[in-house]
Formats: sequence, C-alpha cells, structure tokens
Amino acid sequence: MHRCLLGLVLAACGQEPIQVVQKGADYGHDALGAAIDKFVAAGRTAPAFGELARTVVALRPGMDRAVAEEAERKLLVLALAPVQAVAQKPMREQVDALAITVWPMLLAPAVEADAIIMFRDQRQAELVVKDGEDASTYLARICGGVLNGECKHVVPEEQGSVVDAVALRRGTERVRNAIGDCLDCESDPGWRQAVAAWEALDRDASIWVIDHARRGDPDNWPVAGHAADDDPDLPEAEVSPRGDLVVDAHAYGPNQQRIAVLRELRGNGELIALHFHPETTLAEVRAILVDARKAGCSRVAAIAREPAYPWRRRAYWIADGNGLRVNLRPTDSLQLLLHAVDEVAGPGTVARVD
Repeated sequence: MHRCLLGLVLAACGQEPIQVVQKGADYGHDALGAAIDKFVAAGRTAPAFGELARTVVALRPGMDRAVAEEAERKLLVLALAPVQAVAQKPMREQVDALAITVWPMLLAPAVEADAIIMFRDQRQAELVVKDGEDASTYLARICGGVLNGECKHVVPEEQGSVVDAVALRRGTERVRNAIGDCLDCESDPGWRQAVAAWEALDRDASIWVIDHARRGDPDNWPVAGHAADDDPDLPEAEVSPRGDLVVDAHAYGPNQQRIAVLRELRGNGELIALHFHPETTLAEVRAILVDARKAGCSRVAAIAREPAYPWRRRAYWIADGNGLRVNLRPTDSLQLLLHAVDEVAGPGTVARVD
C-alpha cells in the first residue's frame, strides 16, 4: 500500500516546477530544480538522495523563504522513495542504506532561509556526516552526542533501529508542518498522500522500536572488568532468562535438539560465543556448557559489555570440566563469577563452571 501511495505522491509533486515568485533574483530556484531532476534521473536511490540533501544545504544561504519552504516539502516527499525501498529489509541493510544518506536530513532541523533566523541550529552541524565515517561510526557519534537522549543507552547493535524510529518520527513531524503551512498544497491530494505515507511508517516504528530498545539495554549483558578479552567474533547465540537457547529467533530448550543446534552453530571450530544475561545462575550456565561440550565446544566466550558508552563488547572464557575454580555456589550469578575472575586472574583465563 505504501509503495502505491509513493507512486501517486511522486506523480503529483515529484517533478513539477517549483513555484517561486521571482523578483529579480533566483534564490537558488534553478539549482534546486536541477538537483531534484538529477535525483529522479538517478533512480531515487539513497545515495542519490544524500547528494540531493547536501546540495540543498549548500544552496540554503542563498534561499529566500519561498524557496526554502519548497525545498523542505520536496525533500520530505522525495525521501519516501529510498526509505520505503528498504522498509521490509533486515535492519542491518536499512542502516547500511540510510544511515549516512537519508537519516541525516530527516534528523536535522527543517530547511529555512538564513535571512529569517538569527542563528542556525547547532544540531545541523553535528548531524552532518564527517569524512571517513561509515554507518556504524556515524551512529556511535550521534548517539553519544546530539541524540544521546534517544540512543546513548542502547548497545551499538540496536542503535540503528532506534535512530530509524527517531528519523521516521522527525520526518513525519516535518512533513506535517511543511504541508500544513502551504496554502497552495490544499488542492493537491499528492501532498496529503505524502503525509499519510509518513504517518504509516511512523506508526509501524512506534510499535517495533520498543522491543529493539528493550533488547539493546546494556543491562542485559554482564559488566566487563579488567580480566575480559577482546570480542573474539565467534558464532553466537543468546541464552534467554528462562534458559532457552535462542538462535536466529528460534528458541530451543534443554534437550537433544539443543546439542545439535550448538554443533551446527560451532561449524568447523571448537569455540562459540553465548550471550547470557548477568543474573543467570551458575547452575543454568553449566547446563548450557555441558550441552556445548557434548556438541564439541572446548570452551565458550561469555559476552560482556564495558561499563560505559559505547558499551563495547568484551568476552570471558568459561568451560565445563576445566579451568580456574573460584568456589562459588550453583545459585550464584554469572556476573559474580566474572567479578571473581577479575579479582584473581587476567585476560585469557578460562573459568570453570561446576
């Protein structure tokens, strides 16, 4: 449905001439029209939109109010194409496509003529993609800075989902304002359809972002101390608070099937990584480690997080039947075990869980 709406919107307002009453000056009107034509000719892709947005920023100092308002409306309508093109893809693909091309424009303040504002919003400069930044480094920077209230308390793997929802909400607010302030837009259904398309995207995001933010809470991982190793980047699964092994969103209980899943997870190696929640008891940890040993794993990397932003991943090595004994009770937590390893050992230590 959204793609159909997009076709109608762009047919109605994607390539029409921008109506500006000119009084002896161009105010960037022709250059804006040429930039939009170039975006359309390039297939309305995310990279082409990023170039269009940068052109608008460069043209902004010479714009008058009419051109700035028209640029704002045009940008928001044209942004629908690259956003909707990846809306049903995995979030990693959405991040790769949009994070440094479309999201910076959506997150930024509305396009306004410099002549009618005293100072530019400083967020504009902070949201500009810096030379050499990729999607991950861009998100880490803005979540630690200008968007700290929205995504600083989310681990990097889930920041894309949260920033996506913020960008969709901001795009929806801006398109409502831009079209609501346009008297000439009332007679053109294409503009209303643009607002409806943004609102549909925003409604969907308001539902799924809650789960992503909850999953991305750093408190879901043990806190790493000085004995933690660098993340070994191994095949990984999660152990849920109820004790299920979760691989690719499928949960497996303590049975023979779980051993087969662990064997498949390790592939040709002898090592895997597991995401245990910090309050998991050592008895529950050992049950998983026993199955991992039966599946051919010699030891397991328990993933932890550094205690401050950007919550970098670290790892402790644990095993069933071998390693350093720390004499804890089965009812003690994994976090307590890792603290004990920090007290008596260093990186590379294998902690025995029995």
